[in-house]
Formats: sequence, structure tokens, C-alpha cells
Amino acid sequence: MFCETDADAFADPARELIFQVARGYLERQGITSTNLVFDPAQHRAMLDDGARFQEILQRVALLQGQHTRRPVSERMKELTALAEAGMQRVETISAALPAIVSFADAQRQGLFGGRNLDEWIRGGVALARLLALAGDWEKRAALCLDVLEAAAEGSESHGMADQTLAEILRLQPAAPVLFGEKANRRRMIALSLGVGGGDIPADTHAVLRRLRDVVTKQTLPRTTDALRARLVEMMHGTATIFSPEPQDEWRAMQGLKQKISDLKLFSGDPEIAASLTRRFTRFAGPEMLNPILARETEIARKLLFLLQLYAEIDDGNARFELQGILTHYMDHRDFKTQFIGPQTGREDFASLAAAISGALAAIDIPEPRKGRLLEQFRNQLAAVVKPSGARSNQRGIGGAKDAVIVRGLRFPLKNWSPVGLQFGPCSPALTSKLEAGSKLSVAVEIRNSLISLDFAAEAEVLRVGDGMIAARYICSDIAVQQRIKTYFA
Repeated sequence: MFCETDADAFADPARELIFQVARGYLERQGITSTNLVFDPAQHRAMLDDGARFQEILQRVALLQGQHTRRPVSERMKELTALAEAGMQRVETISAALPAIVSFADAQRQGLFGGRNLDEWIRGGVALARLLALAGDWEKRAALCLDVLEAAAEGSESHGMADQTLAEILRLQPAAPVLFGEKANRRRMIALSLGVGGGDIPADTHAVLRRLRDVVTKQTLPRTTDALRARLVEMMHGTATIFSPEPQDEWRAMQGLKQKISDLKLFSGDPEIAASLTRRFTRFAGPEMLNPILARETEIARKLLFLLQLYAEIDDGNARFELQGILTHYMDHRDFKTQFIGPQTGREDFASLAAAISGALAAIDIPEPRKGRLLEQFRNQLAAVVKPSGARSNQRGIGGAKDAVIVRGLRFPLKNWSPVGLQFGPCSPALTSKLEAGSKLSVAVEIRNSLISLDFAAEAEVLRVGDGMIAARYICSDIAVQQRIKTYFA
């Protein structure tokens, strides 16, 4: 924000800049930049605090000088003139402002409507006065919500309340009031996600619950920036967030990443993405990597973890180390007996093998190296002693999402094989018209952890009873036939 006019000096971006350079002072005084800009009493307190006024202006001049390349001394003169003129203007408008005791009172007097700069300043003075009357951070946040709910989006008062509330959410003295006296980083993350649209803890402060409702209905650029900033702040540092056990921390961080990706407010933010990447990079260090690898007894799960971790980080050195570990496992471990343990079933084996193949195919390394790793893995996999199947006579048990569609009607799939289907219960309207030998055109949907498949087939009814239909089927799509054959292999 580069202030050149009186209007610039009172705008929301100017107060945001003041918050950045004077945050420590604001926290010590227990105020927001709205108070500092629009309250004559705060002007006097700042001017009486030694060289505080000049210190804040100098920080602004230095920050702006990095972009304009203008001499700081020259900019200081301009800022001082703007600030002194602004304080005089606030003093004059404040002296003429009628007494107010509540937001409703200010509304009745039309103090938050503004068509020109003096009226906008009048609204700022009114808000600063109400913030001072509020007395604690809970009431101040609630006041901002009152203004946001009453003001039109895009108006000066709406932007002012949005910017002020954003500061309250970031100020350290307000955190114990809004987030809880003993709120740790896990708690702060959960609350930030909850206010942003995720699952919100049951004991969340009423003000944050109210804010969640406002966020879903209005555009609040600075408040939502503050929520994102809180989330980033909570992910800073090197200490674990969720658990001292590396593997539990890894799973929790994967869960956190998924929650963030599910929320529009957070999913596209580059700073949040960078914070997640830094967090995941810590797992590539020996103090976290070694315990996780030691805890996994099966090579399959070690490989899958390494590939998942590789995809989460972008540090070149860390990726180089992970490639070396992957190569070591491929070259020097006995896949035949160590790829999986005796407790792993056939479907888990297939799921692990498919996940590793997919991760290898997607890994961000040069294609020649990727091709060699994939070929090496497939060759190693061929030697693995596979667990006995859980299917009887090669019939697959239908899952909750599996279905057969006949004449536009959808029925649960009970079990299936490469040649047969059993589905139902079916409505009498269908079963009453069928007998052994009846022909049907069907559509089949398979959805489970191993395969997602849709195909059309011609079926011949084998038997009908108790609402169930058993049929043999033929699918003419050769590619689908091969996928089914592979699934039941």
C-alpha cells in the first residue's frame, strides 16, 4: 500500500500495513489498527510514547522503499505530513460525533453510511469508539460481525469490519478468548478448518460459530486471509503437531492434507501448500524416516510409504535420498518372501501391488529411470509368493457400491465372477416376467478398493427365486474382459 492521498491513508490496505509494522505495539496496547487510526485518544497515547510515532512511520517508509527505490527520508516527510493531517481530521470529526452506546444506536444515527471521505472517517471513528466500549476481545469480534451482517458487501463499513475482525483473529491477546485458554496447535488447526467450512469442534466459541455462518454467506477477503494465516502459523516449526510417534504423525498429516484439499477456502492457497510440503519434508529426515521404516515389516508397505512421501515433497536432496532407499529395496531385498507378511490377504496384496505400480508410474523422475524401476518392480512382483484367495470358486462378493442395472432399474450386486452374476432383491415387476433362459441386457457397476469398472453385457437368466436373479453374462468389450480376468486372477 503506497499512500499518496488522504483517502489512501484511511483505506483498509493502509490499516493492514499499519498492522504489519505495528503489531507488537497494538498487542501491548490491546487495540486494533482501527483504534490507532480513528481514535484521538490513541493518537495522544502514541505521541506520548517516546519516538513510537516516528518508529512506525519509518517502518512503513522502509517497507515501501523496497518497492519504490525512493529515499526513506523523502518518504518519511510525506508520510509524516499525511499522518498529521489525518490525525487532525479525525480529531475534528470525532469532536462532532454524537454520543453512542451501541451498534444499534450508531445504526439509528446513520453513522456507518458513507458517500465521501469525511463520512467514511465518521464510520471509522464510530467503530473505534464502539470497539473501545466493548472492553474485551469477544465483544469486539461480535461487534465486527454485527457490522458485517448489517452492511452491504463492498461498502466502506463492511471492508472496515472485515479488516478489523481479521486483525482480532491474528492478535495474540485475543487468541485465548476466541480459541481457548489452553488451545494447542491441533486445536487451532481444527478451529481454523471448522470456521472455514470443515467439521467444527463441539465446544467451539459462539463467536467462531457465528463467524463460520457469515463466511459461508459473504465474501470476507481479509478475514479469510487471517484464517489461512492462522493455519500456516500453526504448521510452522519442527515439533510434531499430532503425535510424537512418527508413523501416527504421518497418518495425521495425510488426513490434514485431505481435509484442507476438501475445503475451497484453503485448498488453493500457495502458503498453506508450502507449509504442508515443509511438514512432509521432515519425514525424509532420519529421525522420522527410520522409525517408520523399522515399524513396517513388509517391503510392500515400506515401498508405498517411500513413494507417497516422495510425492509430497519437493526438496531435491531429500528426494535424492529417497530414490537411493527405493533402489536399495529393489536391488537387495527378497521380494519372494518379504514383500508381504503371512497376515496379508489376497485382496490386500492386490491393493498394495496396484498402489505401488500406480505410484511408480506417477513418480516425478526422468522417464528412463522410471521405466527401469517399473520393470524391476514387476519382475520382482512375479516372484512373490501370493496369498491364497479369499474368493470361493472365483466368485467376488458384491460391495455396497456394486450394482446391476436392468431396464433402468438399479439392483444390488450380491456376487459375481468372470462369467456369472447374482443380483437382487429385485421387484416382482421384474422377476414375474423372467424364467430360466430369459435374455437380458444389463449394465454392471463395480466399485471397490481394487477396481472401478462399468460395463454392458448380455445376460441369460439361470434361475429366479426369493427376489434374486442368477445369470450368466457375456461382455463383448475385449479390454473389459481382460480387466475382469486380471481382477479374478
